Amino acid sequence: MRKVITSLLLLLLFCGSTAKADVPPVSIRLNDNLHMSLHNLIGKGLPVVYVTTVDGVEPTCEIVSAPAGSWGTTINAEKVPGRLSIYDCIDGVDSTLYDSGDYEKDVSGMTIRVRGNSSARPERKPYKIKLQKKRDLLFRGDESVFKDKDWLLLKDDNLFTSTAFNVSHLVGMLWVPGHRYVNVVINDVYRGIYLLTESVKRNPDCRLNVDKDWGFIFECDIYWWNEPVYVYSYDSPNYNYTFKYPDEDDITEEQLAYMQSLVYAFETCLTSNNYPDMIDVRSFATWCLVHDIMGIKDGGGCNRFYTKYDTTATSKIYMPVAWDFDMAERTPSAWSRCHTVYMKQLFNNSNRTFINEFVRAWCMMRDTFLDDVTDHYNEFVNSNEGRALNDCYTLCNVIWEQNTWFTHLASWRHQWLEDRYAWLDTQIMAMHVPNDINFDGKVSIADVSQLIDMLLGNSEQMLAADISGDGNISITDVTELVNLLLR
Repeated sequence: MRKVITSLLLLLLFCGSTAKADVPPVSIRLNDNLHMSLHNLIGKGLPVVYVTTVDGVEPTCEIVSAPAGSWGTTINAEKVPGRLSIYDCIDGVDSTLYDSGDYEKDVSGMTIRVRGNSSARPERKPYKIKLQKKRDLLFRGDESVFKDKDWLLLKDDNLFTSTAFNVSHLVGMLWVPGHRYVNVVINDVYRGIYLLTESVKRNPDCRLNVDKDWGFIFECDIYWWNEPVYVYSYDSPNYNYTFKYPDEDDITEEQLAYMQSLVYAFETCLTSNNYPDMIDVRSFATWCLVHDIMGIKDGGGCNRFYTKYDTTATSKIYMPVAWDFDMAERTPSAWSRCHTVYMKQLFNNSNRTFINEFVRAWCMMRDTFLDDVTDHYNEFVNSNEGRALNDCYTLCNVIWEQNTWFTHLASWRHQWLEDRYAWLDTQIMAMHVPNDINFDGKVSIADVSQLIDMLLGNSEQMLAADISGDGNISITDVTELVNLLLR
C-alpha cells in the first residue's frame, strides 16, 4: 500500500506546467532512483537556480580545526567557475529570467563555493555565488539600485532565517537582506530548497553604505584564525576582528593600524559612561532585540557585523544587520546569549541610554507585534511562493524521506513567537521606568510634551503611554501625568 501511495504522490508531484519556452530539455537527478525534467521542476512553482560548473567540478570544502588556544571548526573552500541560469514559469510559460553565460573572468559566468562554518559540515551545503557582472537575482525591478555580484544560497529548512528577517523589519533594523526561496540544481543534480539572499557587503545603493576609501565593515569573528588579515580584540582574544570591507587583498597597513586603535577604543567605551559618543545605540539595541525575540543561543559568538562610515570623529559604529539564525529558539524563558558578551556590559552600564533604547524599540512594536506576525504568516502561507514552498517541501520529503512540512513549520514559528512574546514583554517592561513616555530614563515635563504629541498624531501612540491604565491614550493620561509631576 505504501508503494502505491508513494507512486501516486510522485505522479502528482511530477506534473508540471504544459507550456515550454526557452529552457533546456534536461533531466535532473533527484536521487539514485528518481529523475525529473527541468520543465516539471519549474512547474513546482519556485524559481529554479540552475548551476553548471566547468567540467562538472563539484563545489567541495575541507574541514579546518582551530589551532591550539583558539576555538571553533570552519572550512576552506575553492571557487569553482561555471554558468548560472534562473528559470521560472511566467504566465504559464517556462522562461529564462537570467543567464550569466559561460565563465570568462570579469566578462560572464560566475563562481560558486561552499560557505559557512558548522552549517557546511552536513552533506547538503550552503553556497556563495559571485557573478562576473552585477545583476539583481531577486528581480526587484530596478537594476540600477539592486544589482550586485555577490549572492548566497542558504539552507533554511526550519524557516529560521526568513522569520528573523521579518522580525528584523518589524524591529526596525537598518538593513534587512532581500531574499526568496528557490529550488537549486547543480550539475543536473537537485540539491533542494534554498533561500537566495543578499550577502553582507558594501553596496551604497542597496546594502551597507560606507566610504569607499576609509569606510569599514568588520566582524567580531571566532574564526579569525582562518583569515589572513585581522585585528586583535583586547576584550576577548578568542573573538578577533575580520573584514568584509575593505577586501583582505586591498586593505593597507594604515587602515589596519587605524582599525586596531578603533577596536581598542570601541571595546573600552562599552564599559564607560560615554559609550553613546562612539556607537549608534539604537542599532545595537535593535540588534539585541532581534536575537532576544528569536531566542538565539549563539548570538554572542560570530556574525556580529559592524560598520563605520569613515574615520572622522562624528562617524559612529553601527550594528546594521542581524545574521545567522541556525541556533534560534534555544532560550524559551531566558535572554538570548548575546546578553553574556558586549550587551551585558551595556545592560549593566550606569548610563541607561542603551536600556532606554532597548525598551523603546520593544514598545514601538509590542502593541501590534503578534498581529503583524500572524498577518505575515497568513499572507505568506497563502501566497504563490508559500504554496509552492509547501509543494516543494513535499517533493523533498519523498526524495530524501524527510518529514518537513512547511505549513507545520509556519504554525510552529507563530506559536514560538507568541509564547516568547509573553516572557519577553514581562522582562523588558520591568526595565521600563514607569510613566517615562519619551524613554529617556526619567519622568519630566518632556514626557507630557511627548504624550501630547501622541494625542495630536505627531508621534506614534503606544500603550506604554497609558498612564491611567484604561487601555486608551487620551487627555486623561495627560492629566494623570501632570498630577504625578506636581506631587
